[in-house]
Amino acid sequence: MQAFIVSNLDLKNGKLRLDSYLSAQLACSKNQIHHLIKAQVVSINGVPCHKNGIYLKASDSVSIHLNTDGVDSINAANSTDSIHTESKALQAIMQHDARFKIDILHQDEHILIINKPAHLIIHKAPSVKEPTLTDWLKSQSHILHTLSGEERYGIVHRLDKQTSGALAIAKSHLAYAALPKELKSREMGRYYLAIIDMPLQKNQQVSCYMGRAAHNRLKMSKIHIANNAPIPKGVRDSKSSFVKLATSNNGALELIAIKLHTGRTHQIRAHLESLSRHILGDTLYGYKISPKTHNYQDRILLHAYILYLIHPQTQQKCTFKAPIALDMLEFIQTHFTKDLPDGCEDIMELLEVDRIMGLFECFS
Repeated sequence: MQAFIVSNLDLKNGKLRLDSYLSAQLACSKNQIHHLIKAQVVSINGVPCHKNGIYLKASDSVSIHLNTDGVDSINAANSTDSIHTESKALQAIMQHDARFKIDILHQDEHILIINKPAHLIIHKAPSVKEPTLTDWLKSQSHILHTLSGEERYGIVHRLDKQTSGALAIAKSHLAYAALPKELKSREMGRYYLAIIDMPLQKNQQVSCYMGRAAHNRLKMSKIHIANNAPIPKGVRDSKSSFVKLATSNNGALELIAIKLHTGRTHQIRAHLESLSRHILGDTLYGYKISPKTHNYQDRILLHAYILYLIHPQTQQKCTFKAPIALDMLEFIQTHFTKDLPDGCEDIMELLEVDRIMGLFECFS
């Protein structure tokens, strides 16, 4: 059992709801607290509570009648049983599939930073029949259990199936609570690399509303909203910064770096389409195979190159670099060898982490 006494300090901002109080005390989401209350394991002054929105008073005693160690043991056993009973076909695919030879960039008791391969789906869905990153996390025993017993895999942000690069995964409840807040406050973020089919005119930012494209529901697009008009449901603000890095040997393509200021679905791809530029391989957003693109027709050449965050335990600023996936690196090293800017002798000097991050100071 866990018990808390409500103090006057807790009430300094006025009314205090039960779910808000327990969410702060336990460093978990309100959704998890709602499950606990629904399970009738939460009491106020010894009386079982059935409502999320009860307001607390000073000196109230809030108790959670949950044997956490016991639940963790049961969940761990269930998790092990689940792993052992997974289909042999799934295990065989993961064992021999190159997508599951995942490079770990950093790991400690709180966070796991991986270099996600291209063509790997992150989450399970009814329409997904192939193994996913969540299957791999489960096979590696990277599973979090909420206080109500639900499984979580610690994934706090996403990359599209074809996009490679740095991905942060929470291994502890502390990290699972902290990292989404960092994403929202932009203390956690990413810099991407992409190869586009026409050079940008200049370094620039795109800031606009985004929503589902009217003519193709698989796409996102820039949404024009008149001044003082209401924002439609599903439409959200978005902002990206784009920096020119190098022009290809034939002058037709460009290697660029991108910094996200928001994290909307297909944000980079939709913003580039609004500039009449397209990432190589991104046929959904208008890329067309041609001799000037060396007839490239494989996956989207987009890579999450740099990930930065504040460590949830130490509060230290951390920066991680995800080595460029081999297919993209070979394309760059083949077609971007001449006239590199700033006296860089090779592409890897051009792509040094401090240099990339420093280029975005032009927007300050």
